[in-house]
Amino acid sequence: MASTSFSSDDTHHTRTTSLPTRPHPVICQAQEEVRKFRTWEASISSVPTADTICSALTKLQVLYECVDNVLSLPLTQKALTQNQYTDLVNELLDKSINLMDICGSTRDLVSQVKENARVVQSAMRRRKGQVSLTTSFIKNLKKDANKAMTSLKQIDEKIGGIKPMDLDIHLLSAIRVVRDVGVVRSSVYKSLLLFLSGSVAKPKSSRWSLVHKLIGKGTTERNDELELSNEDMVSLFQEMENGLECMFRSLLKTRTSLLNVLSR
Repeated sequence: MASTSFSSDDTHHTRTTSLPTRPHPVICQAQEEVRKFRTWEASISSVPTADTICSALTKLQVLYECVDNVLSLPLTQKALTQNQYTDLVNELLDKSINLMDICGSTRDLVSQVKENARVVQSAMRRRKGQVSLTTSFIKNLKKDANKAMTSLKQIDEKIGGIKPMDLDIHLLSAIRVVRDVGVVRSSVYKSLLLFLSGSVAKPKSSRWSLVHKLIGKGTTERNDELELSNEDMVSLFQEMENGLECMFRSLLKTRTSLLNVLSR
């Protein structure tokens, strides 16, 4: 999961002298959480595994809560109500809808895999042997995962296209947090989607090996099915699904904070 730093060009903005030059403690906390995530990210393998993705989803949830705390600050809300920032608020609102769609569709993908794993698990208990999944399921899964990755790329391009603005020092720090967390979010989502689509290299993790069989490896010309023997799949994907559900609720809270600005 690669990370990208906030552009240094964004630091050249007009400051409002009536506002403090030091970031608000809530913003400092958010910046520290981003720093901690990047330190953790740099310490793990570049190939996403089930365990690292689940950990990343948990850590991303913390970052989403930080974003909501920053946007909910009275100082942030007051600054965003200024007329010159109306377009910025509307743009953030548009992106929040897109992100909720991506989060929801990714959650649905994980749910599909979980339900299929549950069916396999149940059948294995009854038959006490190997159970197979049709490649049509794997094909559709890869197609949906690739579609989600394309949508995520489009959102990233929109975020990267935001022009530098004259922001007061507090709002500049707040938007920097939003952008930094956005970079982390893209990294985590891409890793998860690649994991689901089976597009990453296969590491030695036994948990990954079982997942890898589920999502696209091991086909033979003799058989249009994949063999699977795994008792840990349901709990694995349930953990991912729970993480995405928490993030969806966090995105909803962030959208509410932005709507509150427009209602003032």
